[in-house]
This record gives sequence, C-alpha cells and structure tokens, in this order.
Amino acid sequence: MQKVINFFILTLLMQQVCASPLSDSAVRLIKTGNEIASPSVVMSGQKLLLKAMFQGGDLDAAYAASKQVRAGNHLMGYAPQPQAANKILANLLKKGYDPATFDVALYLLDGSSGFPQDSLTALNLFEESLKTHANAESAFIAAVIRNEELVLLVKDNRLIDELITFAILNKVKGAKRYQFQRINKNSAPLQVKNWRKWLKNR
Repeated sequence: MQKVINFFILTLLMQQVCASPLSDSAVRLIKTGNEIASPSVVMSGQKLLLKAMFQGGDLDAAYAASKQVRAGNHLMGYAPQPQAANKILANLLKKGYDPATFDVALYLLDGSSGFPQDSLTALNLFEESLKTHANAESAFIAAVIRNEELVLLVKDNRLIDELITFAILNKVKGAKRYQFQRINKNSAPLQVKNWRKWLKNR
C-alpha cells in the first residue's frame, strides 16, 4: 500500500490538473463496501480510484484517496497514514486544487493531523482560495479568523465586513448569524479548541 501511495505522489507531480467522473463512482463503491462489510466491493472501489488517478490524472480522485489514506480502513486492514495523506494534499496544494487548499488551511488553523499550528498561513490560504476560486466558505472562515484576532494583524473592520458579506450573499451556513452575534455586537473572542468541528457544527 505504501509503495502505491509513493508512486502516486510522484505521478501526481508530473500530471496536469483535470478530473473525471470515475472518482465519484469509486468513492461510492468504497462506501458501499464498508457499509455491507464486503472487502471485494471495497477493493473494486479502490482499483477504480487508482485508475482515475493514474490513467486519468484525476485530482478529485487524488483528494478522495488522501481521505481514504488518512482514515485507514479497518475492514481491509489498513492503518491510518496521516503523513502519506499530507504528502498527497501538499502536491494538490501546489497544483492549486481548491478543496486541498481549504483542507490544509483548516489543519494549519487547528494544528492537527501532522500539521503545525500556523494561523497566519491558514488565513493566507483561505484568502487565496477566495481570490482564485471565489470560495465563499473560505471567505467566511477568513472573516472569522480576522474578527476573532487569531493572527497578529491590525484588525481591518472594512475587510471583515467585505468577507462576511460575500459569505452571506453566497448563503454560507452560519455566516449571517455570526455577523449578527459576533461582529455587529463586538462580542468577546470565541474559545474554540477545534475549528474544523466548529465549522461542521455551526
């Protein structure tokens, strides 16, 4: 398994950015195989995922593979491999793949899963995601980082307003409530241990 991952990372560096529908089918097969406890179905999904990555240069498949590698698979006897998953994410990040940019930024914000805590780099990645891909979720978390003063920057209320407004206009879940409760009322800073969980539960 590790040899396959290492080969994939090397291959990914040489490929162009593209995607194919194979990755969705592969992930569905893996999910179904895990739900019905069928190693053969999981293996079919994994083979399809490898096909999408190696033959199609599918970055969606690569991202899905990073999640599979990070989580491991008890049914198949695969232990979690966060370092290998991080290598895949790092290469996707270099290629400007936005889901990887968002994911790495969140890991850096929390300092989790093998990433050091670096709120400033996280902020830069979220704002890059917004600028390059118009990612409204990135606009929202960038507004939160700046408003909660998680980085040592002069608080820019105008920029915070622009970021949260963009998120609200794009109907990001929780953005309007956050603006009302945390920005307009100038509340005390949030005490959050895990921003990934906070975003998921907002």
